[in-house]
Amino acid sequence: MVQGFAKGGEKADLVASWSRPSRRHKTRLKPCCVPLPRRRTVALALLIVITFFFLNTDSALQCTLPFNFGDDRPDRPSFRYTATCNSAIDHLRRPSYGLTREVIYQKRCIRAVVDNSVDRAEIAQISQPLVGEGQLVRLDRRCSGWQEPQCEPVTVSVPPAYPSRDYSHMMFGVATSIDRLVDSLSSFQSWLAHTGAHLIAVITDEKTSSRQFDKTTKLFREHGVDLTLLKPWNKTLSHNEQHFAILRNLLGHASESTKWVSIIDDDTFFPSLYPLGQILEAQDHTVPAYMGALSDNFDAVKFHGYMAFGGAGIFLSIGLLQQLDPHIEDCLLEEHVPQGDGLLQSCIYNKTNTKFTIIDGLHQLDMGHDLSGLYESGRLPISLHHWKSWHNAPVDEMVKISEFCGSCFMQRFQFGTDTMLSNGYSIAVYANGTQGIDFSHTEGTWDGYEGFDWSLGPMRDPLTQDEKKSYRLVESEKVGQHLRQIFVHRVEDDLPELEEEPSEDSIPVKYDPLLWTRRDEVVELWWEF
Repeated sequence: MVQGFAKGGEKADLVASWSRPSRRHKTRLKPCCVPLPRRRTVALALLIVITFFFLNTDSALQCTLPFNFGDDRPDRPSFRYTATCNSAIDHLRRPSYGLTREVIYQKRCIRAVVDNSVDRAEIAQISQPLVGEGQLVRLDRRCSGWQEPQCEPVTVSVPPAYPSRDYSHMMFGVATSIDRLVDSLSSFQSWLAHTGAHLIAVITDEKTSSRQFDKTTKLFREHGVDLTLLKPWNKTLSHNEQHFAILRNLLGHASESTKWVSIIDDDTFFPSLYPLGQILEAQDHTVPAYMGALSDNFDAVKFHGYMAFGGAGIFLSIGLLQQLDPHIEDCLLEEHVPQGDGLLQSCIYNKTNTKFTIIDGLHQLDMGHDLSGLYESGRLPISLHHWKSWHNAPVDEMVKISEFCGSCFMQRFQFGTDTMLSNGYSIAVYANGTQGIDFSHTEGTWDGYEGFDWSLGPMRDPLTQDEKKSYRLVESEKVGQHLRQIFVHRVEDDLPELEEEPSEDSIPVKYDPLLWTRRDEVVELWWEF
């Protein structure tokens, strides 16, 4: 700082001069010039007015961008600052739904009647329609346009809920990173919480702290999952080899009540342990047993061999586990198989007389993109895999219906002549009706479906967007003794799919210039039990 720049009155005059324009600029700046203190007051007042406006307007911070910016995408604002709606519909503004500013909404009530004679393999026929016209609801304007619908319930017959069982005789093992494990908490909670079954997780991260272990263990146990975290007993092994080496960890934590151990991936999902438990109860756990499923993809079977694939779940009797333990080190040295599943198969075949037994209903799902054909096939899966990587399915939300009616999960109900509900997954409306569609065949919605006749067939060709309109489940929520399911048909579902590598003959896709004005469509099912 320069000293002696001004003294006394000169200094005061100089400071005052900084807050006003010079005579040379006075005329030119007069219309917009305000002294510094007044400028601050005006700016503060303006800020208060703007803040008050945005906090009290229905479309706060939801303004349309100028110059048509954003016109190539649907208008999906955050409703964080908008006024709340009636509690009966305010849930539609949840960020997890990601709905457009305006939606076409309709609600249908379903009264579920438990019937022990229901054959879930048959498509239930309901004469009433399920999807109607709907009403326009403006979610950013206090849900204006919404009126409480007259919700006359449609009666359907469903199987009973699964009975409660103790599964403390079962132990599951997974080798993964601590981040991936935590990321899968909700799915583990869905099928493991309060079952008595034990989860052993070998953490393959190079660096982890005891604090991380304690925090993660506490988190899982707070959500009802009996978790034990371990570091690898042999840290020189690769991540894939840890899927085999975990056998020793499982045997070390087995108790006198342990009958079955299972090796899984962190994205293996069991809709319920009840159907699996019924299958295992029919087996003698004292006899060596190696059970699981091949990949649904025959190319994967040809490449990896005839073995149990870990993503679908591998099941070993405690008798076999005891036979294998002395040979684990030898198998790691002798076998030159990079995958843990392959190591296990080779070790079992070379060191024991046990052979592979297939369990129907376990699904490895080594195919990607759109698996709606599988989820709408009416099959009751015992396990699912790759649901958050190779394809996307909110499995922990989908399966919540099982709490009320057990095997009604993914059961099919036909409404009227054109609509099919695949319970927990989708509502499909067929433009030309359901007549003429062979629903005993699986719709081939994924690439290369022609090669899946042997595992998921018989197959049929996929329908186009014009022939089939789908509403997919985004959330299920238990409300007292009721269950609310939210199905959404998104604006993007009507857009033509882009080719990953367009050919010279490809027709360029023309986007709708008014795409941002289009609306998602919502069907809310309210189940009464």
